[in-house]
Amino acid sequence: MSIKKDIRHLFHEIIDFVKEDFNPWAYGWAAVFVASLVVFSYVFNGYDKFILPLFYNKTSWYLMPLLYIAVWYLVSVPNLLIRKEYHTLRDWRFWVKPAAFIALMSVAISYSVPYQWFRNDSLTRIDTYFLRTCWVYFDGILLVVVPLAIYKYLFDRDIKGIYGLCSNKQYLNVYLFALLCLLPFVAAASFLPDFQAYYPRFRPDRMEGALGMPMWGITAVFETCYGLDFLTTEVFFRGAMVIGLASILGPRAVLPMAVFYCTVHFGKPCLESVSAIFGGYILGILANRTKHIWGGVCAHLGIAFMMEIMGLIHLFARMG
Repeated sequence: MSIKKDIRHLFHEIIDFVKEDFNPWAYGWAAVFVASLVVFSYVFNGYDKFILPLFYNKTSWYLMPLLYIAVWYLVSVPNLLIRKEYHTLRDWRFWVKPAAFIALMSVAISYSVPYQWFRNDSLTRIDTYFLRTCWVYFDGILLVVVPLAIYKYLFDRDIKGIYGLCSNKQYLNVYLFALLCLLPFVAAASFLPDFQAYYPRFRPDRMEGALGMPMWGITAVFETCYGLDFLTTEVFFRGAMVIGLASILGPRAVLPMAVFYCTVHFGKPCLESVSAIFGGYILGILANRTKHIWGGVCAHLGIAFMMEIMGLIHLFARMG
């Protein structure tokens, strides 16, 4: 099938989903709710005042899961009530499985990594900082993906792969083509001062000699961990929270996931948080329709690594 036909089919998949799932009252409530959260976090600085301090007073490990669980249910429950889908609300799995998944991810997001984990008499300060930096991006694989894989093997064997991480690669050519189209725009944006101030996320010039490795070696290790963090994000949000909940909620899993996905971006620039609603919603639709998460993986890894590569090119150019 040609790329043109695949693009047309993918577009129709999204349109058909919206037509089937859209309810003005349910979507209206979700819009008002998430808009209120955004205003609270950014206009009234609520995230910095009330949420961020939780990361430093050792209460985040249980308060953050409660917060995120509340966000998800405050979208999903009204959504079902408005549609009068009471059978789902009477299903005990609706009250247990999503909460368990969200608690798992919330702990992984909110716990503080102790510096002493990576301190050793044989390690230099740069070694310790490098190891801790890599762990922050890699830990999701051990704390989220591995437990989800075990759960899937035990209780969700009818789902292929690890919640969408499977051999099905429908529309992969479209995703790769879209990334190719984005490349010139990313390249142009890389010349902006703000871009060069933020990327690359890893500065090999500041880590030179870490663990006795050459610069290319420490760059490769970090970028691998950096990429795995995005893989964790897709396995959880589009995999577990959409594909994994399909047997309970079907398409109704997409909207609360998108709102939840927005809230985990709080603390980042407001535009990034708002765009996460729409990006998460579209990727959720694709996961629901195709039963795989390669769309989100391509989008996240492709754009992230394009930005990293462009940032590294500019960095090494400045270093001479």
